[in-house]
Amino acid sequence: MNEKQEEKLEPYSNDPLAFALDLQIVACGGVVRFGDVIADFQRERFAALAPALLAVARGEKPAIGRHWWEATKGASKDSDLAIALLWLLIFTPRPINGQIAASDKDQAAEVRKAARDLLYHNPWLMEFVKVDNWQIVNVTNGSTAEILAADVAGSHGARPDFLLINELSCITKREFAENLMDNAAKVPGGIVVVATNAGFVGTWQFRWRENARKSDRWSFHKWDKPSPWLDLEEIAEAERRNMPARFMRLWRGLWASGTGDALDTNDIAAAVKSELPPLSSPERGFAYGGGLDLGIKHDHSALVVVGVGGQQKRIRLASCQSWAPGPGGHVDLDTVESAALLAWRQFQLKFLRYDPYQCEAMAQRLRRRGVNMVEVPFVGKNQNEMATTLLDVFRSRLIDMYDEPQLVADLSRLFIVEKSYGYKLESTRDDDGHADRATGLALALLNAKQLAHETAHGFVMLPFIENSGRLPGFYRQH
Repeated sequence: MNEKQEEKLEPYSNDPLAFALDLQIVACGGVVRFGDVIADFQRERFAALAPALLAVARGEKPAIGRHWWEATKGASKDSDLAIALLWLLIFTPRPINGQIAASDKDQAAEVRKAARDLLYHNPWLMEFVKVDNWQIVNVTNGSTAEILAADVAGSHGARPDFLLINELSCITKREFAENLMDNAAKVPGGIVVVATNAGFVGTWQFRWRENARKSDRWSFHKWDKPSPWLDLEEIAEAERRNMPARFMRLWRGLWASGTGDALDTNDIAAAVKSELPPLSSPERGFAYGGGLDLGIKHDHSALVVVGVGGQQKRIRLASCQSWAPGPGGHVDLDTVESAALLAWRQFQLKFLRYDPYQCEAMAQRLRRRGVNMVEVPFVGKNQNEMATTLLDVFRSRLIDMYDEPQLVADLSRLFIVEKSYGYKLESTRDDDGHADRATGLALALLNAKQLAHETAHGFVMLPFIENSGRLPGFYRQH
């Protein structure tokens, strides 16, 4: 670092909060100094974190090296994390390494985007820091923050000087988060910041939260109300739009009972018809399609078949099968493949949808035997369509299901998260799987729009009903 750079940094080298307050950010409809708009709750969490940042930069052990930031939606967690990260990268005189981790690539990119925005509005930072696709680097001494996503990267083996876990409540791969924390534990002089919305009582994330809240080793900070800069009308609209449990969780910081808030329990209960049996052959006037969610190791596999038709042109659950990992933690894929072929023949399926990530080899074999396999990569557009279709079918009460307790349990623990591309269904992983049956159903329901044309043309597309409190609808009888 040259003399000119040192002079520029001198006012901030011993005061992370001073650095933060002087940064230019986008707020109040324009670019303003952060110190002119900072909220009291932000100042509090920066003040608690600052001593740890200083200690790590100096190569000392922080008095409190573990920090829990829990806040409602729109409470500037990503931007504030980016500010803390930039200070640490710039003001450490030695090369250090860190990790920024999140549930998937979309979420992992949020801190990176926040850092890039800060560099854009504070060009002098570019003398010291460069933001690449999956890392943020101090170009003067090589200090690096690696960006990790649970859906694309492993987490073993690192020794991070700092670890930022973003939106813990959305991370479904517990092992990924555990590996990160175990890595951080190998560096006594390091720092950990866990930032999250409220999640669900009874989950492993809640247990982590309670440990942090009760431990003297953790600084626990909670903000459980809408941020002061948010539009009250927008919040009121969010309350009308969301299920009550979801609104209270995201906007009021209330950890929800149970493990899912995507579907209302009354809508799930209304779908279950005790008099209906599972089917082994097609019913007259129905067209059928299926969804296959394949798990190979540790995860379950599920095959779900639905039909569309009947006098009232409704959706009918015909069959739901699932397979748990056997000895060695592997699903018997030959059994799953045989069941898929049998379902194809039994129900005269129009097509069988699947995620090609782990299923392509099986799909090729089934195609050779005449099955119309339709791949649905779990990318943003498809994730959004799966989520909105499933929610609309249940909220509009268009589906009839026989009593399948495991499927009901899967549906009950789904939660929905908003992404840049729309919506995504998530769930916690437990001994009964990863809501694999619900995923199979969501894949099968994508067929419903096309299956409708195989019956008496009983469905038409629904336009979005403004202020309906629902996600966009798909069908109605006509």
